[in-house]
Amino acid sequence: MLGLAASRKFGWRVLPRPDDELIAGALGGEQAAFSELTARYRPRIERICQRFFSDPELARDIAQECFIRAYTALSTYRREMPFAGWLRAIVTNLCYDELRRRRRRPEELVSDFSAPEAQWMRLVEEATPEEIVAEAEGRREAHDLAHRLLDSLRPEDRAVLIMKDSEGMQVSEIADTMGWSQAKVKIRAFRARQALRKSVQRMQFAGHECKV
Repeated sequence: MLGLAASRKFGWRVLPRPDDELIAGALGGEQAAFSELTARYRPRIERICQRFFSDPELARDIAQECFIRAYTALSTYRREMPFAGWLRAIVTNLCYDELRRRRRRPEELVSDFSAPEAQWMRLVEEATPEEIVAEAEGRREAHDLAHRLLDSLRPEDRAVLIMKDSEGMQVSEIADTMGWSQAKVKIRAFRARQALRKSVQRMQFAGHECKV
């Protein structure tokens, strides 16, 4: 306590405690240690959840469940894996389980466009790539349509695309996270891209019907 007071008095910088030290403290019953780990990694974990789900409340709930799971399983953590990677494996599997629980049929996801979404579909068909990128940055309907495309995929296909393309994970990392073989990850990634192209075609067809 004296050291902290002195650091404030003289303007010394207090370095953050390393993960290993915080984990050891949490295992020893230090509640503040795990709270510090949670604060450190919550933005990253919530970002992963937001890539799986467009609903902010659902993303926050799954992120919170991730830290609850991590706390109860902390004694199983092994230092060979970075703590961030361990948390990512937990939250990815939670998101995958939620995708499987709420899976909907593809045809339910490409109909009933709102007026802004129909406008966005026309822009995608007619505008230059530069115009599309500029518009997408500030348009909620672009974000929503992107998630509707992902919603049309099988849960395992969607999970692979998010892990590989959004999170930049290697095939071996995805295989370890999901408990799959590397061959299965490669096959799922290939099939996911094929399915995504078909969903885009269905959306474009629906967009044409919106014009009529």
